[in-house]
Amino acid sequence: MGFTLRQLEVFLAVADGLHFGRAAERLHISQPTVSQEVARLERAVGVELFDRSRRAVALTAAGEVRAAESARLLAGADALLARVRLHEESRIRTARIVASPSVMNRLLPAVVSRAERELPALETAEVSVDTGRVSSTLAAELADIGLGRFLDDVPGYRRETIADEPVRVALSRDHPLAGRGAVRLDELRDLPLLLWPREQHPRYYDHVLGLCAERGVEPPVLVSPPRIVGSRLYLLSQNRAFSLVPRSIAGHLTEEVVTVRLAERATLPLEMQWRTEDDRPRLAALRELIRQEAAGTLRDT
Repeated sequence: MGFTLRQLEVFLAVADGLHFGRAAERLHISQPTVSQEVARLERAVGVELFDRSRRAVALTAAGEVRAAESARLLAGADALLARVRLHEESRIRTARIVASPSVMNRLLPAVVSRAERELPALETAEVSVDTGRVSSTLAAELADIGLGRFLDDVPGYRRETIADEPVRVALSRDHPLAGRGAVRLDELRDLPLLLWPREQHPRYYDHVLGLCAERGVEPPVLVSPPRIVGSRLYLLSQNRAFSLVPRSIAGHLTEEVVTVRLAERATLPLEMQWRTEDDRPRLAALRELIRQEAAGTLRDT
């Protein structure tokens, strides 16, 4: 090939800032070393990559092409290394599952219990994150499988909807509608909606408010911390707000809070996400097990 990945890395650092000194600082090497690596790369490809005839450094036409290609080459090298590392002994034996709070309540315990019986050679490790943090945790290589709602598009990862979970109304046990078999949202128009901040997970937030708007309700929003089942739960128990939650959260609230069916059925998608090129057989078996458990555990009953 004639050049190294390190030379490409140094070249890109100069190309990004068009400054040899700043590139040296960014890479924590000396400026002469930066100049030497760029010169070696230019000799290897047989063309000048920078125009040094003016006071300011500029890319030549060949340098522009080399910069784009170098970025792709380095990204490919990183992807190759990530795929190889999937087959480290510790990664083959262990599956790390990152999940949002409601998934930790019901689905994940069922998955782990069944995996212990049916996949005894595979250890599972669970990572709980706040709503909206599943995909970023996967992208940071901190987990192998992600479970959550309205997951983000991440290059190199697949998303699959594995269940549409019914939405329930969470409200105080003392509310007049708490004993009903089902409630309409317009019957709660006098109460504010308890929900985490929009910036935490915009698509999820907008979906919940969209459910209300479809039913002719535009409730004021009381902002909660990242997890509704937390320090603001008293707002529900004291009949000062209601919330819209996945059915799997039922049974994981306080005794003062109940969940009731919506008269007009609504759902929240539950998604699974994993690295596209993760072909480890044990992980494939675990993903299939998760699909089966989601279909059974989260069905509308």
